[in-house]
Amino acid sequence: METTEHRLALKLRRLKLLHLEVVAAIAEHGSLTAAAAALGRSQPAVSQQLAEAEDALGVALFSRGRQIRATPYLPAVLRYARRTINDSWHLKGELETLAQSGQSILRVGTMLVTGTSLVPDVIIGLREQAQAIQLELVEDIAAGLWARFERREIDLIVGRLDERAYAAHVRAEALYKDRHCVVVNDRHPLLKQAKLSWGETGAHPWVLPPRDTALRRAIDATFLDQGLSPPIPWVESAAPSVNLGLLTKTDCLSVMSRSAARQYVSFGACAVLPLTLKYDVGPVGMAWAAGLDHPALTAVLEALRLAARKQAVWLAG
Repeated sequence: METTEHRLALKLRRLKLLHLEVVAAIAEHGSLTAAAAALGRSQPAVSQQLAEAEDALGVALFSRGRQIRATPYLPAVLRYARRTINDSWHLKGELETLAQSGQSILRVGTMLVTGTSLVPDVIIGLREQAQAIQLELVEDIAAGLWARFERREIDLIVGRLDERAYAAHVRAEALYKDRHCVVVNDRHPLLKQAKLSWGETGAHPWVLPPRDTALRRAIDATFLDQGLSPPIPWVESAAPSVNLGLLTKTDCLSVMSRSAARQYVSFGACAVLPLTLKYDVGPVGMAWAAGLDHPALTAVLEALRLAARKQAVWLAG
């Protein structure tokens, strides 16, 4: 006897990638006409494919009228649709790369804390070992990388670990600690101070991370612990290139990881002030999806562990 669950499963099997692409395109562009143009399909075809998707799912995703509107079911469907679409594009790209070069692709997201030294060392190490791996790299702040990770646009995050790294569907491994430091240009008047306190920094402009970040909370808490009001930022920025440009052109202060600071100091781009945050953020590590079986992942994780041991020694020196 056919059950309701069996009938639903049979309907879901009718869903194809083109149905998911239609749902995602309508959600992104806001109308059937615009979605049809973006997909290069006719509007009747898009309308029919949307109807087929809704029939297979057993729920309406959009309410029709003068303006198409999302129903409460759409966000859940979109999460899975975007993951499936991204997985299909990733598969296509990896098959093409394997056919052309014999290399596997691993999509890696990195933060500034790992992008200046650790990840370049990993790339060099993989090349020296002649590993058949092609890395696709993107650099962003934690919020951006985790959003990409949830959409399956990246396979591995290398950077600061926070509570998101310990979710049930994620595997994570801490590698080393990299404390933050306060940086200025190498001509800054505060560098002439024999003794420097946090209170003396208030006379100069600050470039601070956005207020909803763990680092901003750590900076504010450090000032409050000294009985001081946190600085009012001249600008809030999570853009490393902008921050570095402001440091070199003005007397502003900023905060960055010690590894990034040491790299920039070696270029003559900045100097480190003798101030230490009382509170800091999580360790540097790596996070990937639980159950991910990727031919390149094991090799890259091991390369990261090896490079991390050298990085920890370098930071301690």
